[in-house]
Amino acid sequence: MLNRGAEGGWACHNVFGLRKEWLNLWVSDQKRWRASPSLGNRQVESLERWLRTGGIEDREGCLTPLGKLFVAKGTTCLPLWEMLWVNVVFNFPTARWYVHLGRGEWTTSELKSLLRAAVLGLAERTVSNAITELASFLQRTPVGRELRQGEVIGGTPRRVVRRGLEPCDAAIVHSLWRLYLQQHQTRLPWGSDLTWPWVVFGCSKQFVIERLIGMPEGYFDIDEHGLTLRAEGEEWWECGGMMIS
Repeated sequence: MLNRGAEGGWACHNVFGLRKEWLNLWVSDQKRWRASPSLGNRQVESLERWLRTGGIEDREGCLTPLGKLFVAKGTTCLPLWEMLWVNVVFNFPTARWYVHLGRGEWTTSELKSLLRAAVLGLAERTVSNAITELASFLQRTPVGRELRQGEVIGGTPRRVVRRGLEPCDAAIVHSLWRLYLQQHQTRLPWGSDLTWPWVVFGCSKQFVIERLIGMPEGYFDIDEHGLTLRAEGEEWWECGGMMIS
């Protein structure tokens, strides 16, 4: 059991998951989307929070580099959803806990039981809302089925099947940047129990290391014991080294 109940934010989106159609609405008009008749008041509040959780807007409501890419490319660009998923994992404790389960299949009831057992101090309502938000996010965005992070299959209760994905280079770089921000250190030992890119996406460690080795020199220093990041400015890292063309 982990004493993480005091961390907060396990259920913070008004019991809604992000929906692709909501993000389409935001992309079409970042200034007036709140006035859309298709959104209720609680859904407006939920989308405001998801925009921050997904790293599309910052705390002041300004566009991030990722937000600008969504505006430019739209919501059909799957690499952008990979980047968004990285942000969700690092900003939403429920998603971060979920990816550490690895690949597998669970009912939503089983996920609630696992979360309840893993995290001390969470109220029953928080546990239920947290899994509802996560499952709804996976079901209503490309992250669940297309990115294979948790296809949601109907039924009572619903089932979540996580098969994993080999991410693009931009998402790997962005994931390492978020890991650096979390750990406050540029040196990351391989043996550390961290939220590595292979944990975020449910792929093999070997795949990620091979991709890192194949990247241009100057991004990382890699040896048998770990990885050292060479930061070149926050915006460069936030967009995965500007690798999405």
